[in-house]
Amino acid sequence: MLDHVAALPFEVAGLLADRGFYDGASIKRLDAAAAVALPIIRRGKQMAEKLDTTVSYWTEYVMYEGSERELRFPLAVCVSYQQGNRGKHGLLVRAYVACDLADRTPKEVEALYQKRSAIETAFRTMREARARTSTTDPVVRLLFVLVSFLVRNLWLIVRWGVLATPRRGGRALPVWFRFEVFREWLDHALDDTLCRKWEAPTNGVGIPATYGQLDAG
Repeated sequence: MLDHVAALPFEVAGLLADRGFYDGASIKRLDAAAAVALPIIRRGKQMAEKLDTTVSYWTEYVMYEGSERELRFPLAVCVSYQQGNRGKHGLLVRAYVACDLADRTPKEVEALYQKRSAIETAFRTMREARARTSTTDPVVRLLFVLVSFLVRNLWLIVRWGVLATPRRGGRALPVWFRFEVFREWLDHALDDTLCRKWEAPTNGVGIPATYGQLDAG
């Protein structure tokens, strides 16, 4: 995969990887290709000491310290308040491998990495709303993709702008208003607007008369 990234005909601004790449060899290869942000795996006394904080800060982490594989890299430690999100309170401490991102604050590194989740969610919901077609016409297929993204963005606007409850520190998003619920609303609205009727081919025979005789007996 990284070989494909290195061979791309344009400059890659950054790589946002998951914890599956949290090992020395992968971090080295990622760093050689572009700026890197990936979450750490919480293990070891050294990492525990780094995460024992109440403020965000930059530091350096040494992986495989004292061995031939020793690797040093910048570590962005980010502290945030959970503010009752998902019923949780108190401090939340996260840390990220952050190579070639020294011009950002730790919180900016975290915000950058969170775009990865947003991109994945956007494409997942887009696929859920995309119309299915057997055509190979790229214009039609692209149109369906654009419409599905518009449906997703409309859901986000309704969820945050209309239904989210104002509160201190931001708005509380309605848990019940999932994307599939919004799609069902659209289906019902289209049924009413287009006066859509469902038809199915019948067998042309119906229920045999003998069944009625059995009930009568």
